[in-house]
Amino acid sequence: MGRNKEHFFRDNIEYLKECNIEYVGVYNIILNNEFIGIMTIGYKKGNNPSCNLYDYIKRVCSEIGIIVNNFRLSQEVKKEFDRRVEIENELELFLDTATDLVGIIDEKGNFKKINNQWCETLGWSNEELLSMNYKDIIHKDDYKPSRKSSKRNKDENDIFYVENRVLCKNNEYKWLAWNHLYLEEKKEYITTVRDITEEKKLEEERKNLQEAIHLESIKNEFFANISHEFKTPLNIILGTIQLIDKYIKSGSMQNTEIIDLNKYMRPIKQNSYRLLRLVNNLIDMTRIDTGYYELNTENSNIVSIIEDITMSVTQYIENKGINLIFDTNEEELILACDPDRIERIMLNLISNAIKYTDKNGEIKVCVNCNKDRVQVSVKDNGIGICKDKIDMIFDRFMQVDNSLTRRCEGSGIGLSLVKSLVEMHDGKINVYSEVGKGSEFVFEI
Repeated sequence: MGRNKEHFFRDNIEYLKECNIEYVGVYNIILNNEFIGIMTIGYKKGNNPSCNLYDYIKRVCSEIGIIVNNFRLSQEVKKEFDRRVEIENELELFLDTATDLVGIIDEKGNFKKINNQWCETLGWSNEELLSMNYKDIIHKDDYKPSRKSSKRNKDENDIFYVENRVLCKNNEYKWLAWNHLYLEEKKEYITTVRDITEEKKLEEERKNLQEAIHLESIKNEFFANISHEFKTPLNIILGTIQLIDKYIKSGSMQNTEIIDLNKYMRPIKQNSYRLLRLVNNLIDMTRIDTGYYELNTENSNIVSIIEDITMSVTQYIENKGINLIFDTNEEELILACDPDRIERIMLNLISNAIKYTDKNGEIKVCVNCNKDRVQVSVKDNGIGICKDKIDMIFDRFMQVDNSLTRRCEGSGIGLSLVKSLVEMHDGKINVYSEVGKGSEFVFEI
């Protein structure tokens, strides 16, 4: 950043002097660890803001990063679309130069003559097709020419064009494009047919791709907006709770025999922090999806970090009637990590263990060193996970319980976020579980 500022001043110092601009700051816009550009903020002398705009400007840079990411996404979609158009054009050229299916069909729909391409395309033998009626192999939903056909040309005779699905001998259907020329004097149709099955597949894939990109963009925008909308009132609620706690401790507000303020404050505080954790999870998942998410790594004692986080929830877990144990074979392990993200990982794993552990149960947190890897495990003796559900445990918005009968509330994004954060530390996470005996989540970084 320092070098960027130096370039900025060197190239623009005279201009700044002429405009009486007092330089305030230069902010890098980073996306996926790639330098995108610079946003400069300057004010005329005497107009410097009195408040700290760092958080606001950081959010603006974040939004710009998302815009750049969406633009790149649209460019990728365009490239993919152009590639598919090129494939379609090559396919169309191939089909135009290839030998079409050619045949003669009488007024009643019976095949009179066909070339070998019919047999190669549909799998029926020449004798089988000549014994069939046109209606026998057309999909029942497509057999209404008046609904599907359109006139291509009109000269001495009318040529009708129709697309429909045709039954193959292997009981699959292929899309065929038919051109019918009716010969009045012979009461017959001369028919040329082209296999357009691959074109239909490409068309369907293109529609699905465009729809998926559109839905993904809407989803990311929705989560980003709703998360920030939730966070504002939650911060106000938490600020009010802290103020009331301060008044209670100072004696300005007192408990009475009728009203125990602490009794009401505890559930308000617990549920507010629970909602705040959910909102932060949503915000982080949105940032990860859009590519604007960075780790702030520093050399830290991972053992101390894990222990402090575990001990911070001891009282809450004991109030639930659950025993919490912390164990390690190392007192100090220094490695590069993001302490805030490690905290998010641990709080999600411990919270998940609490949900599915009954009263008088046990949760054990262990930190061990294995060569150049640090291994952390969170183990409980709760209800456990079925073997057929373990593979989906880290899927977004998924919970292993049936949605109508599950015993615990949850968004289904906590473990998905945990997996993403562990992988951003070049690590991996696994789960070992048995129904009725509990679960153990183990991650290495």
